[in-house]
Amino acid sequence: MKTLANKMREYVEGCFTAIWIQTHEPQEAIAEVMTLCREQQWQLATWDVDRGLRTGGGGESESTTASDPLAAVKAAGAMSSEQPAIVVLENYHRYLGSAEVVQALVT
Repeated sequence: MKTLANKMREYVEGCFTAIWIQTHEPQEAIAEVMTLCREQQWQLATWDVDRGLRTGGGGESESTTASDPLAAVKAAGAMSSEQPAIVVLENYHRYLGSAEVVQALVT
């Protein structure tokens, strides 16, 4: 049985630019992604509308003012391209009806 971490590693190595994860246990999924990023030395940022964009993952995360869903996508594009960068956008499906968000995601 493949774990979420195994599937994520395969997708990242396959250069998938977006991965949709649907779960009833989002905090467990985020924790597994954080562990994978630490193990692989990948960059990680997480975003939700309440806390905004946080970089670094785990205990070293710092909160920024990017609580705007469009700003979260733009910040993701600004992450270093030297190594894989994972951005977890929790409950982001609520913003996919916005033309501005969709445009930012496809460019």
